[in-house]
Formats: sequence, C-alpha cells, structure tokens
Amino acid sequence: MLRIRFAATAACITLAAFLAACGSDTTASPPPSNGGGNPPPPPVVAVSSIDLSPGAGEVMLGASAKFTATPRDASGNVLTGRTITWTSSDASIATVDESGMVVGKTPGAVTITAASEGKSAAAAITVKGNVIPVALVTVAAAPDTVEAWDPSPMQATLRDAAANVLVNRVIRWTVSNAALATIDSVTGVLTGVDRGTVTVTATSEGKVGSTTRVIVIKYHSVSAGSMHACDIASGGIAWCWGLNGNEGRLGSDQLSSTSMSTTPFRVPGNHKFTQLATYGRHTCGITTDGKAYCWGNNAWGALGAGTNVSQSATPVLVASSAGFRSITAGSDHACAMTFDNIAYCWGNNDWRQLGTTNSTVSSVPVPVSGGVPFASIAAGSGFTCGIAALGGAAYCWGANSIGQTGDGKKINYGNVFVTGPQQIVGGLSFKGISLGSEYACGVTQAGAGYCWGSNNSKFGSGSSTDSSLPIAVTGGLTFRSISAGFGHACGVTTADAVYCWGGNGNGQLGSTVQDGSNVPVRAGGSMTASEVSASGIGTGSASFTCAVSVNRLTVYCFGRNDVGQLGNGATSTSDASNTAPSIVVSQKPL
Repeated sequence: MLRIRFAATAACITLAAFLAACGSDTTASPPPSNGGGNPPPPPVVAVSSIDLSPGAGEVMLGASAKFTATPRDASGNVLTGRTITWTSSDASIATVDESGMVVGKTPGAVTITAASEGKSAAAAITVKGNVIPVALVTVAAAPDTVEAWDPSPMQATLRDAAANVLVNRVIRWTVSNAALATIDSVTGVLTGVDRGTVTVTATSEGKVGSTTRVIVIKYHSVSAGSMHACDIASGGIAWCWGLNGNEGRLGSDQLSSTSMSTTPFRVPGNHKFTQLATYGRHTCGITTDGKAYCWGNNAWGALGAGTNVSQSATPVLVASSAGFRSITAGSDHACAMTFDNIAYCWGNNDWRQLGTTNSTVSSVPVPVSGGVPFASIAAGSGFTCGIAALGGAAYCWGANSIGQTGDGKKINYGNVFVTGPQQIVGGLSFKGISLGSEYACGVTQAGAGYCWGSNNSKFGSGSSTDSSLPIAVTGGLTFRSISAGFGHACGVTTADAVYCWGGNGNGQLGSTVQDGSNVPVRAGGSMTASEVSASGIGTGSASFTCAVSVNRLTVYCFGRNDVGQLGNGATSTSDASNTAPSIVVSQKPL
C-alpha cells in the first residue's frame, strides 16, 4: 500500500495575497526606490528542505507510482519554479523519470531521491509482485563457427509464456565436451581448445535452450626454412616440422643430425606468436606483446640473445628493450622492425648484411644505418632489403656479388658488398619483398612481380640471365605476395591462385613440368591459398613449398620430404617428386 501524506496549503500567504483575497480596500505603500526609479529585485530564497510524498511505500512489479517533491524555505514556505532532480539507487529494480514517476522493474528494495539546490529527500521503496516464470530459453545460433582460443560470448534470450522477453534472470551455461571447448558457467564466454562440434546449453529456472558451435583451428602464417617449416595456429601457438638437427630448429631438445619430426611439434614456452620467420637453421617470432624470440642455431649470434651458446632448442628472448612488430630470418642473421619503423639486425655481418657500415658481428640487435624509416624488411642469404615507409621505394644492403642489391651496375661476380641501405634502381614502388639465395623478388603497389640478382630461372621472366636491374615476372599476373626460396619462387595472385617458377627436382613447383620452369606455372592444380612460402638456403633439402588455404583452415606442403618437411606424417626418398599438395597434420592445441 502507498502511504500518501497530503500537505495543507494556506489560503492567504502574503500580505498582497491576503488583501486581494479578503477584498480590503487598504492601499499598500509603494516599495522604496533603488535610486533609479525601479524597485529592487526580490532576494532569492534558498531551498532549505524538500518534502517527498510518499516518504516510503511499495510498488507492484510492472506498475507505476507518482512521487511529488515540494521544496520549502527556512520558514517552511513552499517554493515554486525550482528544478528537481530525480534518481534511483538501482534502475534495474525501479526507474524514475524527471516528473517523479516510478516504475517497478524487478522485485527488490530501492531508494528514490529528489534533490534541489543541494538539499534532498529520499523514499525507501520496495518493488513487489509475482515473478513471471521463464517459459522458453533460446540460444543464438550464429555464428556457428568459432576459432579455437578466441573467446566467444554466448547469448541467450528468455521469454515468458506470452513470448515477452524477460531480463535480470540467472542463466547457467554448460558445454557438451570440455576436451573441445570450455565455457564460463556464469558469463557464458566460450573458448574452443580443439577441432570438433560441441553443444552449448543455457539453463534458467529449469528451462533449457541449446545450440551447436563448430570449433576450428586456423593458421595465421607459414614459413619454410631449408629443411623445416613452421606455422602459427589459433591462439598464437607455433608449430614446426621437418629436421630438428643438432640445433633444435623445431624447438625439440632431441638433438642429433638425424633428429626430425614428420608431424608438427609444438614450440615450447607457451608463447603466443603473431609472426614467424625461418630461412635456414634457426627460427624467430614476434609475440603478442611485441617481444622477439629465436631458437635453433646460434652461429654468429643469430638468435640475438647476446649469448655465445651454440644453439637453443628453447626460444630465447632477443636482447632488446625495443618493442617489435615484425621479424625476418636470413641464412645466419635476422632483422626486426620496431613500431616506429626503425630496423634492427643481428648475427653474421661478413657481407655487411646488418647494414651498420662495418663488418662487426653482433649477437644483439643493432640499428640499421641511414635513418630510413621502413614499413617492412626482409633477410636472405648474406643480404637484406627493406621497403621505405614513405613512397614504397626498396633499399638493399649486404652481399652484391650477383647484383642482388639491385644497384643496376655491372655484375662483378666477386666479393662485392654494400655497407648500408642503398635504393634499388628503376623507381618502382613496392608493397612486399622477399629474399632468396642471391636474388630478391618484390611486388609493386600495382601487383606486378619483379626479381633481380642471380637468375637461373628464378625470376620467372622467361630467361635465365642474371640482372642487377629488377626484371618483370612474365605472364601478366597480378600478385598479392611473392616468396623467394633457394632455387625456386612462388607467388599468390589477387585471385588466390598459386604460381611457382624455378627448379622442380622434387616437385616443389607443385607441377609435373620437367626440369623446372623459367615462367610461372600453376601450382597444385586448382589449389588456392592466402599465402605461400618457398624454402630457403642452399642445401639439397631446400626444395619444398608450403601454403595456407584461403579459409586458413589447412596448411599444404609439396616437394622434397626426406626429413619430414612436408609435415604429413611420412617421409620419401631424397629424389622423390611430390607435386601434389599434402595436408600438414596433427596440430592439436592440447
């Protein structure tokens, strides 16, 4: 029951009102002058207290009640024309509008407050009523696919028997298979942990609703080394397969010259990676917090950790206080980009591939000279190139014995090097660049492919002539990216088709073409991909290719497989030709 207090109102409040009400013919004296002929303004009377009516009470669920606030001065006189501000201590229980209308939302206790000019009055209100029971629980069906390790909030809708939506009810969540996904029972946040289909159930007041989610694992990058490859799966988890060797290039502590894994091995350390790079006998990666880690061979300090150990199967932190956004690995050196476009390199520097203008080897990152801000950087076999952040011009430095720095000069075929970043000739503007063994390939802003340095059919230009000038890849293809390997290169077009060119002794072109090809050939038949990586460094086993499917649900490899570098759970002889793309298997997060 609402207890309403009514306040009596005086009939005659002021003298003027009394005279008017009582009909007196008494004439009031004029107000004193303020010196200007006009009476002074009346003083502003402050609010001293507020009467709130009712002062307490009950409101039924879904019903409304009108509250009245009356401001008074110190003498108890009613003041008009004052602004009243209304608030509810818990709008989920009861709301109040600017007129003082209170609406009960859900059972409970709440305080309604009226305030004006620093004074306030409060009423304790209880919202009562029968709780309308839940009759139906439905769980949102879309999206039906969830990526593993990507938290996904589930949504449930509760309705009564009349199909009205109900709010502020308790919901509890469960999942059918905790090996595939986990769920927070209170918040309903679902986290997939392995491939498969799970049933997600919401329960409220004895009513249940459910739906299914397909948990998928996606692959965010792939990088092929000389005899091993690595990728990043959902959750930033890094996997490597192929030859582990004496260096631990897979991240395994089982070290020997023949140590290998034909299926992906999870890199230890529980790091969450955003990018990986491998070219020769070591691998490097960038974690979600901008730190760089490397593992495998540490000759010339290629791991960048400032230590003189020969190798490390466990990822070691690159010794730098800078935060990095990308990384690249060469044959025996590596480089990384900071968030403000500064390039750092470390490792072997015999060919000036660190870009420091000297030949000093460094086991910790050192800045590249010249002050050019780079958008990206790529390391190869004894040389390095980068794309300027402004304009897209490409710069190269390091070994230049076969024109691989793109300087346009006569090729000397000797111990020639460039000590610091030098712009390649031709005036091209690039969006991507990749370095192989004594040659480089880039993709212009318009999607045209160009290569320079040591050719031997690796340019895809229809010839085998070396060139210190960028030479266009033939065929009129528009590329999204190109990967330069040891003896072959591959590119992904804007139509997601994969084309390769160069040597094909083990089927690394994904084609049965004999003796390789000096022009692009379609790889893997009708296979499409989001990215591709051709194996690097000059060893016999550097004759394979890996690609990530367009939907990023599958990684394919083809070519040589004598040490399990295709990751398909098997090996083949060193002279076998594996032209058909095979699926990289067994990348289970747990």
